[in-house]
Amino acid sequence: MTLKMIYKSTLILLMFLFAINLKSQSKVDVEFNPNIATYSIVEYLVAKEQGRLFYIDGKTDIGYLPLADLANKEMEKYDNSKIIKAMQDYLKVAGQQQDLSYQVLLKHNIFPAKGYAYPIEENDIAKKESVEKFAEQLREFYIERNLGKFFKDQSHFIEGAKNEVRKNIPPSYMTKMEKYYGAKFLAYRFYVNPFDVLPYSEVFWHGNGPMFKSDKGQIANMISSAYVPLEKKNNIKDYKEFGFNHPETTNFLITHEFGHSFVNQYLGQYESKINQSNNLMSEAFIGKMDGQGYSYWPSCVGEHIVRTGEIRIALANGNPQLAEKLRKQHIQENSFVLIPEFEKKMAEYENNRKKYKSFKDFVPELLTVLDETSVEKVREKLGLPNEKYQITLTLTVPENSGDVYITGNQSTIGNWNPRVIKLNKTSETTRQITFKTYQDLRFKLTKGSWDTEGNVDGIDEGKDVSLTIDKDTTLNYTIKNWKQ
Repeated sequence: MTLKMIYKSTLILLMFLFAINLKSQSKVDVEFNPNIATYSIVEYLVAKEQGRLFYIDGKTDIGYLPLADLANKEMEKYDNSKIIKAMQDYLKVAGQQQDLSYQVLLKHNIFPAKGYAYPIEENDIAKKESVEKFAEQLREFYIERNLGKFFKDQSHFIEGAKNEVRKNIPPSYMTKMEKYYGAKFLAYRFYVNPFDVLPYSEVFWHGNGPMFKSDKGQIANMISSAYVPLEKKNNIKDYKEFGFNHPETTNFLITHEFGHSFVNQYLGQYESKINQSNNLMSEAFIGKMDGQGYSYWPSCVGEHIVRTGEIRIALANGNPQLAEKLRKQHIQENSFVLIPEFEKKMAEYENNRKKYKSFKDFVPELLTVLDETSVEKVREKLGLPNEKYQITLTLTVPENSGDVYITGNQSTIGNWNPRVIKLNKTSETTRQITFKTYQDLRFKLTKGSWDTEGNVDGIDEGKDVSLTIDKDTTLNYTIKNWKQ
């Protein structure tokens, strides 16, 4: 063989390998993660204990989710109070959100192993320490309940779920998303989670899209619940459908959850700017977003943008019917009412790709949507009244209570910051404040931190004081005691 022929053959081989590598970057790997499944099992235990957690109703029958139901019945044999309290304590620090939990559990080595395969990226030291502690508590729970064997015994169902997803992933779809956002990831991983509990409906879904860095590049992940209810059978091995066989939902979830990886990596640096409009959450969105798990304003903004991306990608792929369906779902049914404004901005991005090479370049312009709206406009979009009323609150407190603070879902009482708005001391055992509020009022009382929250007479411990106001009102409450 001549040198010229060797060179030509080598070049062809390199081009072939390069093509394979490009293809593998856009392929979706479908997997199961025991760490995430363990978390979901415990999440449902907490929902049962409290009656509700996030979107999970802990009181209804979950036979339409066979593996979650089976795991619940298995856990009923034990005293689970230790792990329930562990999650409750953790959520008090981490907040009512799942993003940090999912990210950390994916980065953790697969239980029962200790340690992390990837570093935890969390700047809040208290949250970082809390989630690391909780991950270890989950690992111990996994060992104590012999969940490794339990998951292995259910391999027929888990593999069936993975295969349903694999067959419904549209060919070359990730390549289209890469083109739209102007970015590419090292790998795309879809984790099936048949242990995640959702309310019953004809088609339901819950997903999460954590993205993290490896030594070789960024990895986009998504975790998905089942999304099709199943008819209950006597034996888990009798199932031939596994809850993931719905092509439209598979397509939607890939767009949505991997969309988070394309979007969220660029929003983090603008968190301070986003939080400047936090009163939109506390005074308008909170009632609509709390039950959906998006009560943290930057997360709510991220959801708006990702869902806008779904609509715009549907249009780019020549599917206006899907785009309209998504608008109805996201705006009317799920109350993401800033999507029309974000859509107008995204059209600017699409029409100026020479100027904006990637979504990253366009983020500062996109976020001007937040500067151009107001609480009143959002409340009107949500169908909420804009009238404000004057509240005079008189509070009876134990002796030696010192400074007392109020915080809640109004900017006039601190936007859920526990050390901003201090009540006036009128005597050793009374405090008073007057403020304006919209009709929907929620608040708590503290001595300056969540660790010193007050237990209000007549209100369940840990719950907000929640009222509907229709006129100027005088309120009187008594603090039984303060958390120590």
